[in-house]
Amino acid sequence: MNIVLPDKINISKEYKDKIRELGAEVFDDLPNNDELKKRIANAEIITANYVDITPEVVDAAPRLKYIIVPAVGYEWVDTEYAASKGITTLNCPTFNSQAVAEHAISLLMAVNRNLISSSNELRAGKWNQEFVGYELADKKLGLVGYGNIGKRVEKIATALGMNVSYVNSKSTPDDVDRIVRNSDFLVICTPLNGGTRNLIDERRLNLLKPTAVLVNVGRGAVLDQNALMKLLQNKKIRGAGLDVFDGEPLTGVPSDTMVALAKLPNVVATPHIAYNTEEIKDKQGVEILANVQSCIDGKPINVVMQGKVS
Repeated sequence: MNIVLPDKINISKEYKDKIRELGAEVFDDLPNNDELKKRIANAEIITANYVDITPEVVDAAPRLKYIIVPAVGYEWVDTEYAASKGITTLNCPTFNSQAVAEHAISLLMAVNRNLISSSNELRAGKWNQEFVGYELADKKLGLVGYGNIGKRVEKIATALGMNVSYVNSKSTPDDVDRIVRNSDFLVICTPLNGGTRNLIDERRLNLLKPTAVLVNVGRGAVLDQNALMKLLQNKKIRGAGLDVFDGEPLTGVPSDTMVALAKLPNVVATPHIAYNTEEIKDKQGVEILANVQSCIDGKPINVVMQGKVS
């Protein structure tokens, strides 16, 4: 099969070589839209890491059968349109679970114990011991999302003595309200889809305890970012740890809104790096390789949208 990895993927050389051994053409840059269409013109299998797979791009690849997204989320692929053309979309659901879970707990701790603010003051020559945090043991941690990442966050939090509860796609709106209202710490780790977009809206954000800390390692558009900004500016909650943002660029420069949110003193923000560890370079390679091989075998795994037979 004609296999093309048309844009940059940060996997190890070992796994790039293994994918090449399957006959793949592997690129290592960020093509513009015209170049992308040239690269995939004859492809039957492609990956989509930093490139948007729009209907226009799909139509530029008439032989395409499979799109592999080297990530858990896949909102930059028009899966419905691809499916209408008989194209199946796959993702990589497990490779980054541990990394993202650890980052979520890191953000939670950084906000909870004022690590950034207190460190910055000491760097400025100030000895301020007035920063007050909360112990995590016996506190209530609520998870919005209970997939691979959520389960690993639960494991770490339980080891810290926290009481963990969760909501998932089977939960009712009342269940979501309840977990937002009752949690001392709320961690969003759900993917973005039609059911989760703006799930934590302004009304639900206002249910949070004034001492609550919110952490988002899912997707920015799961919550109302503007409402969160107001809540934090008015100190209606204690703080937030954010690795994802609504409207964040796949590459390039963050918006003024993102920067303003990151500058708030009760926010610890990182530029979508929760997944990014040395171990990921091999773990992601393993999962991409397995996905490619499954497509070659005609038995695709990790399917998120099946191509429709016309």
